[in-house]
Parts: sequence; structure tokens; C-alpha cells
Amino acid sequence: MRRAYEALTRITEVYRRLFRNRSFALLWSGQTVSYFGDAFFNLAVMWVVWSETQSTLQTAVIQAIWHLPDVLFAPLAGVFADRWNRKAIMVVTNLGAAAVVGAVALIVVVAGHLPPVVAFVAIFKLNGLTTFMQPARASVMPSVVGRDLLTTAQGLFSTGRESAALIGSATAGLLIAAAGAVWALVVDAASFVFVALCIALARLPGRASTTASDAGLGLSARVVARDLRDGWRTASNYPVVYALLWLAALINVASLIGPLWPALVQVRLGGGADSYGLLLAASAGGAMLGGLIAGPLERRLGAGRLLASSWSLVGMCTLGIAGSTWLPVTTVLEFVETGALTAGMIVHGAITIATVPEKYRGRIFGIVRGMSVVLIPISALVGGWIAEFVEIWILFAFAGAYVLGVALLAWANPHVRGARI
Repeated sequence: MRRAYEALTRITEVYRRLFRNRSFALLWSGQTVSYFGDAFFNLAVMWVVWSETQSTLQTAVIQAIWHLPDVLFAPLAGVFADRWNRKAIMVVTNLGAAAVVGAVALIVVVAGHLPPVVAFVAIFKLNGLTTFMQPARASVMPSVVGRDLLTTAQGLFSTGRESAALIGSATAGLLIAAAGAVWALVVDAASFVFVALCIALARLPGRASTTASDAGLGLSARVVARDLRDGWRTASNYPVVYALLWLAALINVASLIGPLWPALVQVRLGGGADSYGLLLAASAGGAMLGGLIAGPLERRLGAGRLLASSWSLVGMCTLGIAGSTWLPVTTVLEFVETGALTAGMIVHGAITIATVPEKYRGRIFGIVRGMSVVLIPISALVGGWIAEFVEIWILFAFAGAYVLGVALLAWANPHVRGARI
């Protein structure tokens, strides 16, 4: 009992240290409000498309579009983060997102409804802006919170995101039902303005240290290509980062099951939208827990061992989901799976950012991010197509076995297994 109390006291003190940090508190508050505002965009999109089309391929197309900005822009965004003022990038991208959502609201007022093509274009643009914001934020975090609190800080961002998404989805649904989509869009636009204000008030490092010849805003194709080569070369010089780069690309092949959840709920579990909503809530709850425990577990187990253990648990839970035909069992497995996946994702990013020099953080984050999602659109489309011909549980079983295989690769790599922050 005493040990548990002491451990809880240590964890509480870590959280206090973080929130006494004014810059971290501003960033966390702003991003949490932003996630709350974003929630309505994601509200039941997968379920609506599946209900209307009964096509796994159609739902897979949404996931492919969702990740397309990362595939196209993540490496370039990393170059910008290393050469431009990172704080300015974060402010401008959030103001740009507010403008996009405001334009959508105006279209709804004029047209009287939200055409699907407008929604998809808006999602693409918003995710594109986020793609440019993420390397800038990731690059400044070690300077804001320090290496020792990096994993815990990233975990709190994840917990804030999932909490805001869970509450925001319910609130957005009520607001849309009571006042219409326009006011929900206005709330979302206002949330982006709030984030920009929080970032502007925070004390953040601006541009990474550069030579006089590299300073300035001019970026030619030759300069971008050179910076990307430098980033790749730098990543290759750190065995753990290079290994994580390829493992991230491999692990996300299993994301082919993402668009298949509505079909699994209906065909395998015999449920409807209420069952799907329960699984989404379990997923959000697991992600919150994963964000909270990532920091303490990383300090206890070591970053590399936590990553490999998390992926192993994800694989086993996915195999369990494939075999389950009872909603309560699937719900528990989804809760555990998402918690483990979140903890692994957090520590993967923390290892990468903490390992490389500051002036390369943006580029390497962008390269890793781009590599990690490059196969998602392809695997989603292939998985959706195959699901038209085979039973859904077979694809979930394949994904579980596949993730276990990647986890074994992580365990087998001494640089990954022994990684510490």
C-alpha cells in the first residue's frame, strides 16, 4: 500500500511540474480545445458511409483521403519546421484552419446544406495544415518540457485529445441537432483562433540554429531536396531512429482494419450504430489511459521495451477481436488494444525527437511521419477490396498476427529494445 502511495505521489508531482510550466500549459490547453472543436468533423463519418453504401471499399476510401496530406506533405513540413520560425508556423496553420472552417460555414449558409465533396475537401485541407503544424510542435517540445518529461508530456497531449474528442462528439451532436451545423462550424473555427492565441502567448523557441547562408525564407526545390537528404542521412546515423522509421512504416500496414469496424460490428457482432458507438467510446477511454500511463511506464521499463511490449499486446488483442462474437469481450479488447497502441505511439515519437539534434528534429519527424503513413492508404484500399470477398474476421486475424510479427522485429533489434530517453 505504501509503495502504491509513493508511486502515485511521484506521478502526481510530475504532472504538477508540467502544468506549472506556463508554456506547456498554454500548448496543452490550446490543443485540447482544438480537438474539442474538431470532434464534429469526425462524428459518425465511417458509420454513415457504411450505412448508406454497405461497401467496405467506400469506407476505406475515406481513410485513404484522411492520410493523404501526411503522405504528400509530411517531409516538406519537416523542412519548413527546421528552417522557419516554429512558433510562427504553429500560429499561422491554426489561423489557416480557422479560415477553412469559416469558409465551410459560409457555404452551408449559402447552400443550405453541406455537400459531401465540400466536407472531404475541408478535411483534406485541415489535415494538410495539421501536417505542417505537427513537426513544428514536436520540435519545440524537448526545449519546453525537457527530455525527462517528454514522454509524459506527449502522453498528456494524447489524453487531452481523446477526452476532448469524446466530450466534443456528444456536444457537437447536441449542438447540431439544436442549432444546426453552422454553429458547430463556428465553434470549431473559434477553437482554432483560441489555439493560435495560446501559442502566441507561450514562450517557445523560434527557429532552429542555422548558418548565415541558410537563414531566410527562400526555399527552392534544390534546397528542399538537400535538406531532406541531410535529414535522411542524419536519421541513418542513429541506428534506433533508422530502425523506428522502418518499423513505423511496417506496423501501419495493419491499419487496413480501421475502415472495417462498421462491417465487423454489423456482420460479426450483430450490432448497429449503438454498438459501434460503444466501441468508439471504449477506444477513446483506452487511448486516455494509454496517454496517462506512457510516461510512468517508460521510466520504469525503458522506452524500447515499452514500445515492443505495447505492440505485442496490440497484436494479441487484435487476434482476440477477430475471434470474438460477443460485444462485451470485443469492447474490453478494444479498450486494452487502443491503450497499448497509444502508449507505443507516444514512446515511438518521444524516442525519435529526443535522440536527434534540435536542428534536424523537424525534418526527421516529417520523414518518420511520412514513412509511417505512406502505406496506410494502400493497405486501407486493399483491405476494403479484399473484405468484399472474404469474411471480416479473417482480415482482423491477419492484422493481429502481422502486428505480432512487427513486435518481434522490435524485440529482436538491440537498438530499439535498449532505447531509453
